[in-house]
Amino acid sequence: MAARRWLNGSRPPLHGFGLRPSLYPDDAARPQITVSDLVRGIVRLRPGQRMVVVGIDREGVGALVSEAVDGDRSALLVSGEKPLAPQAIIDRLLDDLAELALARWPHWPAPVGDAEPIAEAPWLKAASKRARLGRLPRFHRLARELEFTRLLTVIDPAGIVLIWEVDPASTQRARPVIEALEWCTRHGAALVVALTVPPAETTPYDRILYGAVDLVRAEPAAVARFIAPAGTHPASAIERRVAAALELDAELAGLFACNAAVPVGDWGVRPRVDLLCRTHRVVVELDGPEHRSEPKFSNDRHRDYELLTAGYLVLRLTNDQVAADLPLAIEKIRAVVRLRRGTTEEER
Repeated sequence: MAARRWLNGSRPPLHGFGLRPSLYPDDAARPQITVSDLVRGIVRLRPGQRMVVVGIDREGVGALVSEAVDGDRSALLVSGEKPLAPQAIIDRLLDDLAELALARWPHWPAPVGDAEPIAEAPWLKAASKRARLGRLPRFHRLARELEFTRLLTVIDPAGIVLIWEVDPASTQRARPVIEALEWCTRHGAALVVALTVPPAETTPYDRILYGAVDLVRAEPAAVARFIAPAGTHPASAIERRVAAALELDAELAGLFACNAAVPVGDWGVRPRVDLLCRTHRVVVELDGPEHRSEPKFSNDRHRDYELLTAGYLVLRLTNDQVAADLPLAIEKIRAVVRLRRGTTEEER
């Protein structure tokens, strides 16, 4: 069965995109998909195709798309602030798309193929005039489906992936969202629908669950789940390599402590960081691939915020970057230390 048919909602095959049969004998059980194959599936989505994933939220899908290394695909996290009627949800989405289109002006792509030249296309001509004046290219009297397709085209002619989240526990909240995303699919949008937990296979969820997949994540190794006491040696091989290189460097030796707790805020929170330079208030975090997905991705962003507001400058390096070029990683750390050293000396 072709991938296109699966992504449009037909029952998925148990091969391709990393899918494999469920461990349960029940034929109704959903196939499973890994994080890496989920990313590849999203990148390959075409207009009018839809992927429904159970076990992740909207922000988690967005983080995976933004971290994808094998694709160049734009995506929009569709707003889900409060329950609205389907048409109100669509209007809010059109407002967001118009805002994106205005931000991209004047770099709108020229029409290709059989499309009308911009000077002869009424919508494009009127939208361009509004954009030149700094106004949103929205026309409330125009048919929503025409506005929708035109806005998608001027934002990214390759197609935008719309990432939705459906409430798995409230049919009242889920129903209008499902109706709105179905409207988007009918009018040529590529969609990813996120469900944090499996909902009941009743209306309205039965309209999106056929063809859904369960996201599975590998259990991290014990060293990744180990919480070391403050001041001890680093746990991972990458951390040991960086710590050893820092100690061998004449300028940086003795500046950094491993697995140190840092007090932030007024409530006594003490997040533990990989490498801490207390003298110049520099934090170095070494991230493995598990930091690309939820909940680690969001937790890392929040911790960076806490450290920043507490006066610490955070440098994040991936394990792959360190493994590929350790001297370059040390030079980046040196540059941050020198930057902070200059700042602290000016303050004195």
